Amino acid sequence: MSGKLAVLAIGGNSLIRDPKHMSVPDQFEVTKETCRHIAKLLARGWRLVITHGNGPQVGFILRRCELSIQELHPVPLDSVGADTQGSIGYMIQQSL
Repeated sequence: MSGKLAVLAIGGNSLIRDPKHMSVPDQFEVTKETCRHIAKLLARGWRLVITHGNGPQVGFILRRCELSIQELHPVPLDSVGADTQGSIGYMIQQSL
């Protein structure tokens, strides 16, 4: 295999531009911007291992669970973590 290898970490907080842009569509837009830079690295021959965080996204879902506790069952933390890992991975995959 040719090309340099790099590990690229995308922080969960970096997907939130500011307090007024915290929605999933807003995070998707930031992911698209980030992936444009990633695509440039790939075009230059870099081999990348992409990883990401999910702290705020986990917090958002846990807060939704708290607000809906009278109507819906609680969701365990490990399931919330898996949910956000999948959704952020999906945003990255779709944006690349």
